[in-house]
Parts: sequence; structure tokens; C-alpha cells
Amino acid sequence: MRYIRDHWRGNHSLHWSLWVNLVLVRVIIFYADRFTLPPYLIERPEAILATIVFMTICHGAIYPWQVIGLLRASERQSLGINSGIWQWVSYIAIVISFLFTLVSLFSAYQTLSVGQFAGDEGISLEQARANQYTLRLSTDDTLVHVEGTFALGITEKLEALLDRYPGVTGIVLHSDGGHIYEGRGAGYLIKRRRLNTYVLNVCKSACTTAFIGGRQRFIGTKARLGFHQYGLEQRYVMPRMDLEGEQEKDISFYRQQHISEDFLARAFKALHTDIWFPSATELLQAGVVHKIVDEAISRKPGE
Repeated sequence: MRYIRDHWRGNHSLHWSLWVNLVLVRVIIFYADRFTLPPYLIERPEAILATIVFMTICHGAIYPWQVIGLLRASERQSLGINSGIWQWVSYIAIVISFLFTLVSLFSAYQTLSVGQFAGDEGISLEQARANQYTLRLSTDDTLVHVEGTFALGITEKLEALLDRYPGVTGIVLHSDGGHIYEGRGAGYLIKRRRLNTYVLNVCKSACTTAFIGGRQRFIGTKARLGFHQYGLEQRYVMPRMDLEGEQEKDISFYRQQHISEDFLARAFKALHTDIWFPSATELLQAGVVHKIVDEAISRKPGE
């Protein structure tokens, strides 16, 4: 508390107030704000609440403390013939930090406002994708068939469906991929619910992450699993989208599910335009798949 009070009163040296209390603290804050947003907080309400609390504390309380303390230190202290220069450096640093703070606020708003950050083209694209998947129950309510694109919101709807039908034991996937966040979210959801996963046709990209979440993982004799490096299909820029970082998170998830290191070394090497489809033998040896089944076995009676 004494340190906080001393800076507020301008008792620290001008150099310390500038480089430590303003610059260093601002840099730490700008770096830390990512942890209130996806993918660290996947649920939008939680991310909004965390961002509001973070911004209120760091930008509403800490930032005024930083600026006022620096201004008071600048007014109270003299550094000889260079005092005027360092005062101007302090003023410039305050202006720059203010601009970066505005950018941080605006970027958080873009990320958390559904449809806002992507522009009109992004809105229409996401709305189109929202209509490109279906969640369908088997006739005995023990399997959920997920077909189509992993669009925004699919994990939330899948979870709601599982809540309504607690007797579901497995997920049958048929998808060319979609959003990285949604594939990961579905994978963790499937893992938490201890569900089995099945692929009878094609499962690529984000779909494979959902598949990896299965307690037991099965593929049909004609199934194909596709892997590649992460890339953006959108023609607009996604704020805060660190593709390499997202890829590392999913590699970590694969490791949790006991996928071999040799497989991981290759799975994310192919360009996203040149997808890799391992053979059934490679999938079995790597621990990606536990068993190959025919369609009649993986579907329950009546399907």
C-alpha cells in the first residue's frame, strides 16, 4: 500500500514512475487482457464478465493511478538540464499508452460482440454456417449424429441436447471442419461426458478434435479422418487469432487423449489446403482410433 501511495503522490523518481509504473505495468496489462477472452474463456457470458472486471480494474483504476503519479513526479522533481526533455518523454508516453488502451478496449469489444468484429461479410458468412449443421438423435436416443460445419454455437447446442437426453452414449461425426474453438469445445464436452465417438464417412479439421475427445473412438471401414495445419478460411481477419497458439492447444489436447508423438509430429504438418488422410493402420497404431467397426455396429438398432 505504501508503494501505491508513494507513486500516487509523485514521490518516486521520474525515471521509475515512467519506465516501471507506467510502461512496464501497461505492457503487463496489455498482455494479460487476452486471458479474459476466447480461447481461454470459451463461454461468451463468462468472457464478457471477466473482461468488464478486468477493464474496470486495470483501465478504470490502475491507469489513472499510473498517469497521475507520473504527472506529479514530473512536476515535483528536477533532473537538471535534461528535466524538460524527460517531462516531454513522459507526456508522449502517456499519450501513447492512452492510444494503446483505446485499442485494447476496442479490440475486446470486437471480440465479444457477435457479428460486429467480422463486418457485414463475416456476419453473412457466420449466419450461413449456422444453417450448415444438424444435430440428430438416433431412434433409441443413445447416439447424436453431428453433420455439417462446426459453426459458432454448435457446442452450446450439443450440450443442451445432451442435457435433455442423458442416455446418450456416443457421438457420430460427419463434418469437413469449421471453427477451431467449436471443435475444441465439442472435444472437451465429449470428454467430460465420457462419450464414445464414431466416424462412418468423413471427419476433417476441427471435426477431428471433437472426435479425439471420445472415451472410445471408432471408425467405419470407409471412414476418412483428415488432419492439417490450422488456417483461416474467412476472407476477413479474426481479432486475436493466434493460429500457432491454437494449434498448440489442440496438440496438448491430443496428448491428453494419448495420441502418439510420432503421429502428432505429422498430423499438423500438412498445409490446410493439402489435408492428410492417414490409413486405418496408422490411426490404430497412433491411438487415434481404438477399433474399426462396420456401420451396423456403430449405429444402434432402428437407425
